[in-house]
Amino acid sequence: MLLLPAENAISKTNPPYLTVLLILANIIAFVAFQSNDNQAFADAGDYYVEAELLNTERQAFENYAQKHRLELYQSIHNNQLLPDEYLIQIILADKHFTHYITTLSSYSLEWRQKRDKVNDTLDETSIYSYAFYPSDPSIFTAFTHMFMHGGIDHLIGNMLFLFLFGFNLELLLGRGKTLSLYFVSGLAAVTFFALTTTDKYVPLVGASGAIAGLMGGFCGWYGLRNIRYFYWFFVIFDYIKLPAALVFVYFLAKEYIMSNISDDNVAYMAHFGGLVAGFICALIFKYLLKPQQLAIVNGSEPEQERYNPTRAKYEEACLAFQQLDFEKARLLFLQLIEKDPTQIDYYTQLFALEKISPDSHQFETLCNLILLRSLNDDRFSQLAEKVIDEIVANGKGLKRLPADTLIDYATNLVKKGKLHQAKPIINFVAKYYDFNEKTPKLLFKFGLGCEQTGDHHTYKKVFTYLGKKHSGTFIGDEAQKALSKPDA
Repeated sequence: MLLLPAENAISKTNPPYLTVLLILANIIAFVAFQSNDNQAFADAGDYYVEAELLNTERQAFENYAQKHRLELYQSIHNNQLLPDEYLIQIILADKHFTHYITTLSSYSLEWRQKRDKVNDTLDETSIYSYAFYPSDPSIFTAFTHMFMHGGIDHLIGNMLFLFLFGFNLELLLGRGKTLSLYFVSGLAAVTFFALTTTDKYVPLVGASGAIAGLMGGFCGWYGLRNIRYFYWFFVIFDYIKLPAALVFVYFLAKEYIMSNISDDNVAYMAHFGGLVAGFICALIFKYLLKPQQLAIVNGSEPEQERYNPTRAKYEEACLAFQQLDFEKARLLFLQLIEKDPTQIDYYTQLFALEKISPDSHQFETLCNLILLRSLNDDRFSQLAEKVIDEIVANGKGLKRLPADTLIDYATNLVKKGKLHQAKPIINFVAKYYDFNEKTPKLLFKFGLGCEQTGDHHTYKKVFTYLGKKHSGTFIGDEAQKALSKPDA
């Protein structure tokens, strides 16, 4: 089952620059250093066959495998029908054997010249230069392997998860700490792989371990809080709320089980190590960070300035939000709003907090307040749009808002010419709140707006409805008169 975080949206005020840069670095590394790998291995393989080197090296490789790669030796020894093409691929992919065999003194000069030509081609590949080999560990390849991938499918899959979990953590931790967690997780993944693999001569490539750290870090930061996830199980998909710590256990169990039952080339235990490292890093950041080090959710890091009681309370509220002390954060934000009801940042942060529990009364109350505030303050327009989107996506939808608020908000949209945004709200109002005395006026203004923008179909539909539904009233009569005009 696939689980993806759906708790936070991308912040326009604090875009995920780090996540985008990491994705670009992986793509550039793949294009710049790995684009010729397939051709290089193909050329080396073709020449290997042409030079008939397998006949010379077959026994040497079996002896080598028996000593260094016992599982591979048993597989070769027990499979007498193993195709030569497959065995050649195994031999050429083994960097250690490639250099080991040249140290043997039992081969002719002619063979050595042929083998050197194969080795020169293989040494040009990124796998030989940048992949991490537990048999030959180095700090350099411990880092470079994080930017190598086994193919385009591997790259695309990793970049998708890097984006989804990366922008979330960048929003929660800030760029510096997210980057630290990324590399620490990648190093932990390669270390865990080296300690657990039974074949030290198989290389490790890919950002999967570091990305698993982002997944673990996301779970570690939220802990036991219920977080919204998108899940996909075969043909079933939907949203679900689960404790982040429970999802972390699921991730760990999945990697451990797959490492025991799967025979593919995926380094599941590297993922396992990355998950654990990311989880621990997030806990350290969460409980050891100081207020001035934390980035404000959906905002930027606070600037150094002289002490200001209001600013200090705002930072304290943001810190409480970061540390998941929602009750304290809510209380502080409400106090700030009471003191300065025009400061949009307070509403933005409180909305980010309240939407975690979209079924709560506090969420409904805040949504109503933001919509009312947007009627007289254009700075709240964008936040009001987010409120409508969020409340439509959860629970009872627009029914959770008072009729007068919806009608006044829709009227304001029509006044600004935002007919497309107003239309679904007006349809809802006409269906459920037609009894409200403000509804006919709203429909009349909407109809006139449609006529002015050339949407005559909607104009006629609205005015016909008003003429029939509210006949005998001033608006109903005006609607009938308008329809009776020759140009109507």
